[in-house]
Amino acid sequence: MNRPTITFFAALALVFSTQCFAQVDLAFPSKPERAVKLPGPGILKGAKLYAPAGTGPFPAIVISHTCSGLQQHAFEWAQRFLSAGYAVLVVDHLGPRGLTGNCPPTNRLSVTQYAQDDVMAMKHLRTLPFVDGKRIVQVGFAYGGMAGLRLASERFRATYVGNERFAAVVSFYPWCNQQSGQGHQDHQWNFYDDTTTPLFLLLGEDDDSSPRSCIEQANQNAAMGMPVEYRVFPDTTDAFDHSLWGDKPVEIQYGPRTVTYRYNQRAVDESWKLILDFIKRRVDGAR
Repeated sequence: MNRPTITFFAALALVFSTQCFAQVDLAFPSKPERAVKLPGPGILKGAKLYAPAGTGPFPAIVISHTCSGLQQHAFEWAQRFLSAGYAVLVVDHLGPRGLTGNCPPTNRLSVTQYAQDDVMAMKHLRTLPFVDGKRIVQVGFAYGGMAGLRLASERFRATYVGNERFAAVVSFYPWCNQQSGQGHQDHQWNFYDDTTTPLFLLLGEDDDSSPRSCIEQANQNAAMGMPVEYRVFPDTTDAFDHSLWGDKPVEIQYGPRTVTYRYNQRAVDESWKLILDFIKRRVDGAR
């Protein structure tokens, strides 16, 4: 099988071009968009807020993007949640800071800053009369998913976000914990051993960055009675929900490493069902 291979910088160009495509050409088709002025000039200045018609109060989702910024898949997930009756706040961690990317090793924002942005978004949602402030869920992708792992930790919340807590966290293909070596870079240690917020991880079995550390920590935490769940999808890569990849493998060169990506519609559809079930059990069922 011939697989297209592109360099890291060419891949970034593709990703960033899809950012504009997602926000302009697609124009987020669901209506209505809530005409709510978000506070600025902070991080929420670049956020996008959507909610169903009516007075609510609606449960809400905070979407936290990857290190590459807002891309089409984030808005596709927003569409799903909106159609299911959720208000959705899509955070832009990079735009208001004048950044176009935040991927290691040249990342300028820490995972903790992503998490703090998400908490700011949650606190803003609580001020809105059409939002149920007790039913706000963080849904993160890669870097945003790593922020979610931290936000599920009681120790992290007490230290960095004033004990603010989401009702639940959904983490797509995060880097969980470094498995070897002595490096302690910020982005390599995210899954703590004190998960107290319901946490659901969605992982690809063929993820080149390996979900093994995620599975190990999830099993350890769950064995101690912590509210941790995960699903590993077979024949599935990292970033499996990016529909613009298409169903044929795309190989991207990151220095000496070659990473394979492929869209997996089946995994996306199953993820959606699993997320709704997770929220029903862990959030709605806990009321």
